[in-house]
Amino acid sequence: MLLTPICYGQSWSTFDEPFISEQSQKISNSVSALPEHHLATARDKSNAANLLLKVLTAQQTHTLRLNSELTAFKAEPLDSIWSQVNTTKQSLDSLSQNKAELLDYVEPQVNDKFTGFGPDGVRQVLLEAQIAKAIINFQLIAQYRNLTEFFSDLKVSPFPLLVLVFKVSLIYLVLKWWLKVGPKLIASRLTKIKMARLKREPISGIFWRYLNKIHKSIAWFLAISVLLNLLSDLPGLGNIIYLSVVVNWVFSATITINLVNEFTAHHSRHNDISEIVSLRVKTVKQWVWLIMTSGIILKVTQMSVYQGTIYSWIRTFTLIAFTLLLIKSLNDWRKIVFTLLKQTDEHPSYIKWATKHQNSRLLAPVATALAVFSLLHHLAFHKIFNNLLRYQMFKHAIAYFFRIEVAKQSVADKENTNMTRVKGDEAFLYVKPGQEHSPLVEDYAEDELNELARYVLAPVPALALVYSERGLGLTTLFKRLIHRSKSDSAIYINCPYGGYSQLIAQLNLALDLTEAASEAELIQLLRQSEQRFIICIDNCQRLVSPKVTGLTDLMKLTKLLRRGRNAHGVVIGMEQSAWRFIDRARGERLLFDKVIAMPRWNEKQVAALLNSRIDSEGEYALSFAGLKLPKQWDEQELSEQQRAEQGFYRILWDYSDGNPTVALRFFRMSLHKDKTNGNVFVRIFSAPDAKELETMPKAMLAVLRAIVQLEVASAEELSACTQLGFSEVINTLRYFQNRGFVEMLDDKARISDHWFRYITNTLHNQHLLVK
Repeated sequence: MLLTPICYGQSWSTFDEPFISEQSQKISNSVSALPEHHLATARDKSNAANLLLKVLTAQQTHTLRLNSELTAFKAEPLDSIWSQVNTTKQSLDSLSQNKAELLDYVEPQVNDKFTGFGPDGVRQVLLEAQIAKAIINFQLIAQYRNLTEFFSDLKVSPFPLLVLVFKVSLIYLVLKWWLKVGPKLIASRLTKIKMARLKREPISGIFWRYLNKIHKSIAWFLAISVLLNLLSDLPGLGNIIYLSVVVNWVFSATITINLVNEFTAHHSRHNDISEIVSLRVKTVKQWVWLIMTSGIILKVTQMSVYQGTIYSWIRTFTLIAFTLLLIKSLNDWRKIVFTLLKQTDEHPSYIKWATKHQNSRLLAPVATALAVFSLLHHLAFHKIFNNLLRYQMFKHAIAYFFRIEVAKQSVADKENTNMTRVKGDEAFLYVKPGQEHSPLVEDYAEDELNELARYVLAPVPALALVYSERGLGLTTLFKRLIHRSKSDSAIYINCPYGGYSQLIAQLNLALDLTEAASEAELIQLLRQSEQRFIICIDNCQRLVSPKVTGLTDLMKLTKLLRRGRNAHGVVIGMEQSAWRFIDRARGERLLFDKVIAMPRWNEKQVAALLNSRIDSEGEYALSFAGLKLPKQWDEQELSEQQRAEQGFYRILWDYSDGNPTVALRFFRMSLHKDKTNGNVFVRIFSAPDAKELETMPKAMLAVLRAIVQLEVASAEELSACTQLGFSEVINTLRYFQNRGFVEMLDDKARISDHWFRYITNTLHNQHLLVK
């Protein structure tokens, strides 16, 4: 069988790089030879203007030539004529591209002349319209030729079409599968995240929430985009790129609308007002669809006739359309914006002007724009401030500056002879002391309590330690643990100052032994007991002395408890300074099964505690009226009274460094009574001056550190711990007592509540103590 010979040389030219005319090539080379725009001189821009005139002339010539060649090809469709048509078309594209580059290169006045709405601009629009018409005729003929060749090739080999059908079927199946499985998958993920009940929405939750709104649009977008890419590779379907532009912009607009609506709906405070919600959705759609339409028109124009005069005109009309839509949107939102603006106070002068002219026909859009700017400015600062408030350092800085400001403004109150400070036991009538029935701040140390309960309340042997700074509420934590255990065998023991022997006596009594029972009898009881004891021993720093052999009593206690062997749960509590000494002395040697640190109180917890200890009505009511506190961004919706109250609580939290006992003491020191009417007001307290502490000799600071570690200490104990002479310690204690640094309890020194925070801060700054 003989094969028909095929002449491949006739079509080989289609693989060659397309040629352009000699005139177009020269112009292109001249444009490429121009220096970079930022290096161009006035002469270079003048040459560019002359080149632009040559380009315009060449465009006219090539447009006429392309039209005549297309007419000739229609009359006699020969390959030689089509080759000339291709050359002219490529030359015209090159000239249009050179024109766009030169318009951007020349002086602005030259650009405006040829892209504006004057006579030259109109002539250029007519010329570009003729070019566009010629190119459309060329595309129609080229499309017909490519399709004819494509169908001819299918007669020889239909395999490419079969591959295309297979790929399209695969795309359809994948799309159908996702539309069926996708919603269920996303719904299951969202349900799982909601069931976790996290305090803050995780990043995965944000991802799945937004994907739930746009997954269908994304699926269709990817499917259609892949399909168009497959079709564009086929002969005769290259112009499908214009359809790709439309698809990209339309789906981008749809996805953007859904994302913006979800974002605004999730973060808006006004979702309960249907008027705002519907107007918000309407406005978002109007803006996104206008952006989409403008983007499609500009992109298609750029692809067809490049960025010439028509492109410039369309861009101008687009800006006008955006301006008109902006005015319409401002008019639509005018009533709502000014209603929201009334909810804020302290308006600047330009807002007063805007409010006055909100109903003016000409000035209403400007007034509304100013009101929108004010609301956005207010919202931005509010968000930034709230985000910064998550950092403790920022909170402390704000509270510190507020304390300084309030102290300056309170001078007049202190000079008022009618105001006198509430002192002594009377202050406890207004700020109540803690009692068994006092309200608890439930969220404080909740994680630590849960962790402790997992170790101690489980039916396994447990010996845990909890350490805390004095006054953080360790005793209350133990009482809460005993209450949670719901066991009659849960006991609480406050370690006596007498040390180990007295503690064993109390433990014997708590376990129904005689006070004088021996350790062997106690151990025997713990071993043979059928019931599980929960033992909480508080203030065990009284068993620790910061000296050599200072851990003897604590080691004897832990050894005794471990010899009990049975599955009892024991928790030992002590002050942080004592635990630091134990930790350094023991190193990595195991002593306790679990060690838990009590956290400092945060601002909200301190405020909740302080608020629970006062009355707002009745005989012992407190008033924050007249307390001059600067306005804070996180208190916009509070009244003046509430703002003063919360601001003062913030100052107390900062000064106490998260210690509620210190905060309560200085809260009581802030009470002042008006002699004329007997009302009690809150004013800024007088903080002690710590300059003397900062300059104190190291030996005296060592005595203070020992007192902090021992809780209460006699002169003999301090002498043994500090290696100072007894007489020197006696003189130092007398010095401290004279200045109120310590208070004496049965010849033993204890850090006073008034100076506790400043002393611990000073020791911490001197690297003598870890707070």
